[in-house]
Amino acid sequence: MYEKEEEMLDESRKQLEQTEIPDQQIMNAIQQGLLQAKNKKRKRKNTLWTLSVAAILMLSLVTSIRVSPAFASAIASIPGMERFVDLFLIDKGLEAIIENEYYEPIGVSQVKDDMTFTIDGVILDETGMEVFYTIEAPSSIENIMYDNVDVLNDGRSLSDNAAISYGFHGQEKTNRIEEQLSFNFAEAHQFASKQFELKFQLKNEKKTTFNIPFTIKNDIKKGKVYSVNQEVEMDGQKMLVKKITVYPLRVAINLEFDEQNNMEILQFEDMRIEDENGEVWSSIQNGTTGFGGVENKERTYFLQSNYFNQPKKLFFKFDKVQALPKEESYLLIDLEKKEVLNKPADGQLEVMNISNNSVEVKIPQIKENHMYELFADAKNAKGERIDMPSQSMHGDGDGEYNYTTINLDSKNIVNPIKLYFSAYPNYLDGSVSVQIK
Repeated sequence: MYEKEEEMLDESRKQLEQTEIPDQQIMNAIQQGLLQAKNKKRKRKNTLWTLSVAAILMLSLVTSIRVSPAFASAIASIPGMERFVDLFLIDKGLEAIIENEYYEPIGVSQVKDDMTFTIDGVILDETGMEVFYTIEAPSSIENIMYDNVDVLNDGRSLSDNAAISYGFHGQEKTNRIEEQLSFNFAEAHQFASKQFELKFQLKNEKKTTFNIPFTIKNDIKKGKVYSVNQEVEMDGQKMLVKKITVYPLRVAINLEFDEQNNMEILQFEDMRIEDENGEVWSSIQNGTTGFGGVENKERTYFLQSNYFNQPKKLFFKFDKVQALPKEESYLLIDLEKKEVLNKPADGQLEVMNISNNSVEVKIPQIKENHMYELFADAKNAKGERIDMPSQSMHGDGDGEYNYTTINLDSKNIVNPIKLYFSAYPNYLDGSVSVQIK
């Protein structure tokens, strides 16, 4: 960065930290820096100057949030800013994305049924898209939910082979919500153009539908591929680390599990990438996410990314791996007779209730402040898959036990049924470290 810009950033940071409650005009300027200028009549020269100032303010904002908890708290109280404060504090990769101007302000709005939906900004790479948005209405929309969410590229859907998630507000009454839509592609995607369209329907009485076209101007960064192809072993269980690909939004870890293993690998609680100084460069956020369940020989796991950081060395490491003997990796139940025919032998899991199409179990808390979906799949006595419309979890209030209730589609139940575990508090011994750079 240029010396003059550094001086401006340092001076802005000092002034902001000395202010107990930031001046509203400064906050408005920062907010404008996150959104594309909505007044299209402005001259190009003025627009470029506005965005340059906004970028400097944004970089100063990131720095101040990092070094001053009081400042972070003050920023979080400003409408529209709390989501960025939370992300900056837990995700160094997002901070680098902002600093390297890879977050792209969009500022495109559409009004339907007196509701205004605005795409504030987008982060896009080959593995997915993060859409930051604002929705406003004249009446309260705190319980707003979405249906048929899709994003199109040159008219072609990208959601057919993607996991889609969005934040759920559901708190006090409000007529303005700032949230985030996440699209995680199962495989790296090459885009036909930079023309996109966000489509979705609201779960309201009018079933309000939005179709919002937008254009990406940034060049879409390619993944950095590290071909590893190294076999590792942990507690007698063999795994092949095939390749690791670093994208701006996430790191994709490709693993292959030896079919001769006598344990079913479930969850990696502590999978990470460290640099030459032992600093965690990339790690799991809110539990391991990825594609490929326990029945898959090959699986892809996603970690937080730090794409724009360039360490000299990188090491892929993991420990705290959940696993069960293959013959105990499922719960076998006769729903009609309400009998448990097979479960893990360690006695940690207790079946609390069985009905004709549901099962409730009790298990010690696996990980503090995180609840895993306990079951990955269900099959009937014929080996046919049974749909699981819902799987709900709750704690006991003391942080000691978690309860999971799984509901099954009754039309395909042939007893006994198998419920395959995706998480369980039983661990392999040891740890693994592989140098990838």
